[in-house]
Amino acid sequence: MRQIFVDSRDRSSGTSSDFTMSLPQTIALGGGHQGRIDDFRLPVAIPTITNAGPGRNDTITVNAHGSVHTVYIQPGNITDGDVLAQRIFDAVKTISGAWTVSYNKEMMQLTISTSATPFNLTLDGGYSKWLLERPHFRHDDRHYVFLFVPLQGLDMCYLCCPQFANLDNVGPKGSSDVLCAIPITVGYGSVQHYSMSNSVYFDLPASTFQTLTWQLRDRNYNLVNTVANFSFTLTID
Repeated sequence: MRQIFVDSRDRSSGTSSDFTMSLPQTIALGGGHQGRIDDFRLPVAIPTITNAGPGRNDTITVNAHGSVHTVYIQPGNITDGDVLAQRIFDAVKTISGAWTVSYNKEMMQLTISTSATPFNLTLDGGYSKWLLERPHFRHDDRHYVFLFVPLQGLDMCYLCCPQFANLDNVGPKGSSDVLCAIPITVGYGSVQHYSMSNSVYFDLPASTFQTLTWQLRDRNYNLVNTVANFSFTLTID
């Protein structure tokens, strides 16, 4: 059994969410080995709405009356759905038309409606793009309902290692390099802890390596570019 302790701060190259680490010696694996992830730790430092960095999402882009409008949402971490609805309303109310924004806390549903015609949320970036990547429906061109809208800036992440890609693993967008899925269950400013269940292992392909590349991705298989650092233990049996 081998244990490899991984910390993104000890990387030899890359970023805190996409990095390469060097090992002190070459490891050769034959067939039949398995691995698991334990003691995963991630500081949750991604606010609901941010106006900085590659994860910036403080805009809503709306096509109303045939014109495209981009408005700005007040940034910050939000722990109450009514506050999220109010901030979106404060942003879109600057566009002509009567607007309604509400959040159903039990169903985690966000509803946006307007009298503006025609009306369409576009895939132009910011929070509108994030919403449209989630399940949603509309009764007509003026009434959108977005399903399962969490208040966390990050609600799920996936730990990936390209060297350990295995066709038996199927992750977001059909990816094969996902080793484990980590739900974010703590609030902003806390540290998420996660370990795989004791009976769960993933198969490792036969390989020889002295470096490993690790990536942290979101539910849409995009790199999570706003993490400060994360760490975990890789056990190889």
